[in-house]
Amino acid sequence: MNTLYFEGAGWSGADSSKETIGNCRVRTAFHLDDGKAVYLEMICGSPLKFKTGNVYMTGISHLYYITDDERNDDCNLHPHPYYIKYIRRQVQDFEYSSEAILKFVNSLGCSFDEIKVVPDLGGYRVFKENMYSYKNGTERYNYGDEFIFEPELHDRRMRVWQHIYDLEKSEGKRYPNFSLWVDHDDKMKLHLLRHFPNLNRHWIISIDEWAGAEKAYFEAQEAQLGRYGC
Repeated sequence: MNTLYFEGAGWSGADSSKETIGNCRVRTAFHLDDGKAVYLEMICGSPLKFKTGNVYMTGISHLYYITDDERNDDCNLHPHPYYIKYIRRQVQDFEYSSEAILKFVNSLGCSFDEIKVVPDLGGYRVFKENMYSYKNGTERYNYGDEFIFEPELHDRRMRVWQHIYDLEKSEGKRYPNFSLWVDHDDKMKLHLLRHFPNLNRHWIISIDEWAGAEKAYFEAQEAQLGRYGC
């Protein structure tokens, strides 16, 4: 299957996320059949109410060609013709569903078989961590048509997330508020940011030699993050 993956950039727990494609805001970078690179970002609009249920429509936030322009402003300098027409008309042309989005993407000049939204901790982020340090504009992105989703790694990450969530609940937090994310360069590493009174602490968790979430958390190494005061 020729799959185009999207990063879930919104809240996966929102009703509109659960009732549609898994996230209410998605984005990706991909290649057209002619080799040109494109960035696409969409949001889920307000539902239209019908007797058969709600139908969520798509709002296009960004659609532009990714180029090597040294001015690094593809969003404004190289918009896709469809986006210009879309902005002028201010309409929502298609449903916020996998089938409709696939049809739209292929209408731009692609031949994908399916689109999928990578779940939380799935490991795909469209923007590279140091994207502005790259001189070549096309190197600033991770491409959704090149990403490989690994279910086993995702399962490990989610087990670690659940372990930390349960830990913070046991410590008396009504609403656990830690941050956990996949390292940009090493898919076997997770970053954990925990918040304490007047203090943030950051750890790196390895999920390479897997012996369970509890052991992975116990062996986490505290490290300087260089931001967020820790």
